[in-house]
Amino acid sequence: MTPEKVLSMFERQYLEGKAPVDLEETCTNFAAWLASAWEQLDVAHRTQLLTVGAALWREGYDVSAGSATKDLW
Repeated sequence: MTPEKVLSMFERQYLEGKAPVDLEETCTNFAAWLASAWEQLDVAHRTQLLTVGAALWREGYDVSAGSATKDLW
């Protein structure tokens, strides 16, 4: 697998209409997976995956009543 092939897979998912419409659910699922894998990841991978999560958040995560940021750590 190469980065170019993965990017092509992302594009194909989008063009075929298979990209998730509900980004809130996608972001929540990604956060749950990341939390479960956190201890197995090195700092560089954590940083990269947090960047992906931030992009998901920016693109459509609906923060209900601001509660998502009350407990940052």
